[in-house]
Amino acid sequence: MARKPYLSQDRNRVHHSLAGIGLPEVPLLGIHDEKHASRGLAAHVHPGLMEICYLTRGERVYHVNRHDYPFRGNDVFVTYPDEVHGSGRHPHGKGLLYWMQVRLPARPAPFLALSAREAWPLVKRLRHLPHRRFLGDRRLKTLFEEIVDTFLRPEADLGRIEIATRLAQWLMLIVRCAGRESSRRVTPDIRRVREGIEAGLDQPLTVEGLAEVAGLSASRFKVKFKEQTGLPPAEYVIRRKVERARELLGQGRSVTDVAFDLGFSTSQYFATTFKRITNLRPRDVKRVPARFGDDSGRNACAFHSKEGGISDAVYRRSR
Repeated sequence: MARKPYLSQDRNRVHHSLAGIGLPEVPLLGIHDEKHASRGLAAHVHPGLMEICYLTRGERVYHVNRHDYPFRGNDVFVTYPDEVHGSGRHPHGKGLLYWMQVRLPARPAPFLALSAREAWPLVKRLRHLPHRRFLGDRRLKTLFEEIVDTFLRPEADLGRIEIATRLAQWLMLIVRCAGRESSRRVTPDIRRVREGIEAGLDQPLTVEGLAEVAGLSASRFKVKFKEQTGLPPAEYVIRRKVERARELLGQGRSVTDVAFDLGFSTSQYFATTFKRITNLRPRDVKRVPARFGDDSGRNACAFHSKEGGISDAVYRRSR
């Protein structure tokens, strides 16, 4: 991804209020490009505001109503006005996140570029989305960046109308995505690769080798794998190794043994990778029960650290 001018090595977060240009319906939106895991979000609320998060790459866990909701690249996650939410005991995972806070009218009223009559069906659908977490659409990223680009163009005489129109399009796309089947469709070739990864976490796993298992060229495989899992193949493998490492460390295995058993070249490289993904040192991991809830309220038990992370098995169960 070409880095946008409003993101830089020294500035990985941008926030903008649209109230100042006459769009109080969206008091705040932002882009967070996190390169490393960090301390999780404390529990907080947005009074009167719906918050919509679109993760284009990476992975996160948000905690709402005593349930953990893991989500990955191309997933959308929603919190409703006055809901307490945060990261729970989980780190704030690395990734590229586009988020928006929206003030929905309580009764028919003009909203963004729409009249009261036009806007009310959209507002009602947003208030009652069928899922809190669901598969997104890559156009959400493009539309969001067009909104920010237009906001930052001082010479745009029609900027407010253009932004309002894009915002309405973005929210309508959110509604359409929420209405679709939210589970990922994993094709047999990608399922075969994932099974091979699980069976071979102690072996060197290359993109070329995985592409051969799928029966695809390396370039086509990388695109297809990311579309269906939300992560590039190499990053998926590393994260699965870290998740397996967490399980082994939780069983009392030494850091050095775990590092070499999972194919890391040195224990230092393993520790650096583990820290990058979990925001923890390997030696800080201990075995404790963790509750992961899904939309239907089921719970699972997983190995995790005192700040936690996403288990791939739990993620699949929670979809």
